[in-house]
Amino acid sequence: MGILQILGCGFLVLVLWLVLQQYKSTSSMFVVIAFAALMFLSMAGQLQTMLQTLLQFSERSGVNVIYLTTIFKMIGIAWLTEFLCQVCRDAGCGALAVKLEFAAKVAILLLAFPVLTAVLESIVAIL
Repeated sequence: MGILQILGCGFLVLVLWLVLQQYKSTSSMFVVIAFAALMFLSMAGQLQTMLQTLLQFSERSGVNVIYLTTIFKMIGIAWLTEFLCQVCRDAGCGALAVKLEFAAKVAILLLAFPVLTAVLESIVAIL
């Protein structure tokens, strides 16, 4: 799904949300959450193709795939967390969003630790 289609669907969801909000606010939030999930799944396929191309390029160029994969995982965690936290905030659950953001920061730090260790070992070896 292209960005114009997603934006058009988003506008329709907004109109539907405004109409449902007048009658039953609970149902309106489910419409938004369902659209958010469908939008994410739609974009995930496109992102996967791009990531596979970058991984193939890194393998051909001799770059260690482990480092590139780690960076992709960190970016994925950040994007997924941001997406879910915005949905939580939209649903009125800001406290949960804060906890999820903290958990994602710890997960990213844990992923970065082996890379940081390798960099520090390289620096020590040079000295």
